[in-house]
Amino acid sequence: MKEKRGPWYLFTGLAIGLVAGILYSWLVAPVQFMDTEPASLHPDFRAEYRALIAQAYLADGDLGRAQMRLALLQDENPAAALEAQSKQAQEADRPDREIQALAALSGGLAQYQSLVPAPSSQQLSSTPAGGETPQELAPTPTPQQDQMILTPTPTPLATFTPRPTATPRAVLKASFVLSDRQEVCDPELPEGLLQIEVLDSAGKPVAGVRAVMTWDGGQNAFYTGLNPRISPGYADFQMEPGRVYSLKVGEAGEMVADLTPQKCQGGSTSAGGETPPASGASYWGGWRLRFVQK
Repeated sequence: MKEKRGPWYLFTGLAIGLVAGILYSWLVAPVQFMDTEPASLHPDFRAEYRALIAQAYLADGDLGRAQMRLALLQDENPAAALEAQSKQAQEADRPDREIQALAALSGGLAQYQSLVPAPSSQQLSSTPAGGETPQELAPTPTPQQDQMILTPTPTPLATFTPRPTATPRAVLKASFVLSDRQEVCDPELPEGLLQIEVLDSAGKPVAGVRAVMTWDGGQNAFYTGLNPRISPGYADFQMEPGRVYSLKVGEAGEMVADLTPQKCQGGSTSAGGETPPASGASYWGGWRLRFVQK
C-alpha cells in the first residue's frame, strides 16, 4: 500500500535549500567585488569618493588631476554634482575641511570652465569660399642623389617634460582685508542678506575661503565657492533683524564689526544703485562686502 504524500515536502525542501544558500553566500563565501569602477558605486560611496577627490585637490591644487578623477564617476554634469554636494555638506554640518575642499574644487572647476572658449559653430572647410574645387597640384620632382646636399643630422638630447605646476593653496590661508562695503536695498533679495566676494591679489575670485560670522551667543562658518554660478569667490549669510554680527574672512583676515540689517523704504536707492519699487512698505536690507588679499 503506497503512502500518499502531499506537495508540502517539496516546499519544505525548497525553503531549507534557499535558507542554506543564503547563509552560505552571506557567511561562508560572500561575494567579493574587485576592480569595481567608481561609476558603479552606491550614491553614498560616490559622494564619499567625490569628497576624497576634493580633499586631494585642496592639498595639491592640481585641477587637471581632479578633473580626471571626477571623470571616473561618469556624472552627466560633474560641476553640477559637485556644487550640489558642497551645499548638502554645508547643510548637513559635515566637517569643515570637507566643506572647504568641496567648495574650493567646485569654484575652481567653475572658474576653469569659464576660461575655456566655447567651440565655434563655423567649421573649417577644405573647399574655397567661392565653391571652386582646387586644381590638382603637380607632383614635386624628387632630386637626384648627386643634387642633394647631405648634412649631418644632430642627435637630439634627452629632454624632460615638466609636470604641471599645482596651484598654490596658500591663498586660502592668506590675510583678506575689506576693500568695499555697500548697503543693499533690494526687495527681490532675501531680507537681511549679507553678500561677500573674496578676491586674490590679482583680482581673481577665490573659492574655498572660510568666513566666520559671530554674534552674541552664536557663531557660524560658511565658505566661498558654494555658488560658483554667481562667482567662485561669492558667499552669503542670512542675518536676523535686531542682531549685531561680526565677520572674519580667512584665517588671518581682519574683523568687520557692527553688521546688522538696515531698514529700507520703498522707493529708496541703495549705495549699489538698486531702486526698489515705489511703495510705502519698509523691509530689511542687507550688505555687500568685498575682500581682497592683503
